[in-house]
Amino acid sequence: MTTFFYSKRNLQSWQRIGEEKEALLIGYFVAGDPDMEKSIEIARDSVTAGIDILEIGIPSENPFLDGAVIQRGHARVQHLSDEAHDHGWLLTYMRRLRQEVDRPIWAMGYKKELLEEGIAYQLAEEGLIDGLVMPDTNIEEQKKVQAKVAPFGVDIVGFVNNAISDEDMETVCQSLNILYAQLYTGATGNPLASSSNNLADLYDKARTFTDSAMIVAGFGLRSPERVKYVIDSGFEGAVVGSVLVARCENGEQDYLYRLIADMKQNTAIEELGRE
Repeated sequence: MTTFFYSKRNLQSWQRIGEEKEALLIGYFVAGDPDMEKSIEIARDSVTAGIDILEIGIPSENPFLDGAVIQRGHARVQHLSDEAHDHGWLLTYMRRLRQEVDRPIWAMGYKKELLEEGIAYQLAEEGLIDGLVMPDTNIEEQKKVQAKVAPFGVDIVGFVNNAISDEDMETVCQSLNILYAQLYTGATGNPLASSSNNLADLYDKARTFTDSAMIVAGFGLRSPERVKYVIDSGFEGAVVGSVLVARCENGEQDYLYRLIADMKQNTAIEELGRE
């Protein structure tokens, strides 16, 4: 299959799947958590440990779609803003991170900060990001943003799950180059949530609407075994978030890097069946 990306780094990551016979491990961290210096160190060393794509959470005063672990991460960095809507520190952080890491960086955040306050466009114009993940926007909004950031080499990541209609899934799948399959609905990191046991069905359903998009999956991936199950179900990547942020919260860096390495070992693909 031939897949197109606006970001060269996203394209290179896609190509490595076939070359290395390994799917992608995408790791989520909150920008600036637990502090500026440590956050950059953790992100850089997590890439060394096995993270293929960094998903950086853009701090929000109201991260309402995130679970308690990630919400606490957002709260820990609110003091970095000198005043409301001051994102100078964030731009400094992202510039430094871009210097340290040459793998894809996806900015994950909410409409208020990314679009209404313009952070997404600043990050795109400076070449600091390769993807935008915006869970509280609809596909029509995402398509408009894609048109604006495409010239700067940024891909929009769309969402699919078992709860949306076939018509809506088809629209998302045919509009964007990267798809994020949510394995359950609701807030991230819910310890009581159980992701679907029919992951292959979700992948196959999305794949019927697109033969070219990269499809990754996340929500509820707390162990190397769950990562393996996602990859064995056909997905090109696994997104891990709350379990990593929890390690940052507890200051467990060595544990964090071992966990990432173990998860990465479980991304091996036995038979690609892709071109």
